[in-house]
Amino acid sequence: MFRSFARYVSLGVSILCLLQVGQVQAQQVLRVEMENLQAADGFWLTPVWVGLHDGSFNLFDAGSPASSSLELLAEEGNFSGIQSDFAGFGTASVLFGSGFGNGTPPLIAPGTTAFSEFMVNNTSAERYFSFASMVIPTNDAFIGNDNGMAFEVFDSMGNFHGPITIEVFAGNVWDAGTEVNDGQGAPFNTAGGTSTPELLSVRIHPGLNVYDGISTPAGTTINTSGFSSSTPIARFTLSAVPEPTSAGVLGLVALSGLILRRRRSAG
Repeated sequence: MFRSFARYVSLGVSILCLLQVGQVQAQQVLRVEMENLQAADGFWLTPVWVGLHDGSFNLFDAGSPASSSLELLAEEGNFSGIQSDFAGFGTASVLFGSGFGNGTPPLIAPGTTAFSEFMVNNTSAERYFSFASMVIPTNDAFIGNDNGMAFEVFDSMGNFHGPITIEVFAGNVWDAGTEVNDGQGAPFNTAGGTSTPELLSVRIHPGLNVYDGISTPAGTTINTSGFSSSTPIARFTLSAVPEPTSAGVLGLVALSGLILRRRRSAG
């Protein structure tokens, strides 16, 4: 009787182990790192919103007017609207920079890196990566992907494709089409001024060189000399963070070993 009982318990433990392993595979701690590739006198970036989803989430459509959420991000660097729109789509996080002076605001300075490590709860469903950040000091320039399925991080079985590198160049910077690109009233521009509304659609930015010579509160002056569509702006690196075997799996393995030992001693 004991042998029969032990056999069933051992089978149950094996099934539980498989279920537990499957659960671990469905989750993954992901590290998202973004480096501002600009020179010291280049553009800054606001905290970067990132999200993992099933591919159906859409930040914006090139050729269409910006949503109120995108406008908020592109004009002020405020990601709260996008975060609200993303509710229910998947897992999101924000990459904060060290700023300047006392670190406030948490901007990402040229030549520095920001990162976040967070748990993706369902890798087989939350497969695709989206990002958004404002380029400053501009009126409404931002980086992001208009195709929600452009960057596949996990395959349909939840396996990680990485490490993944995504590079963003000046030719990939977007214009929200909501403000005239004259630097007036642009965030991080010490000259101040008042912005002028612009009722255009989202499009590739016509040229960041219009912001040449703008002074920032960090004591730098924007220099776009030699700036072209191939000038690097940012680099994302996505990598999986190894996790130790869970206590639950270790406990089940130990219990399985104990049962096997008892079966042997029982003859």
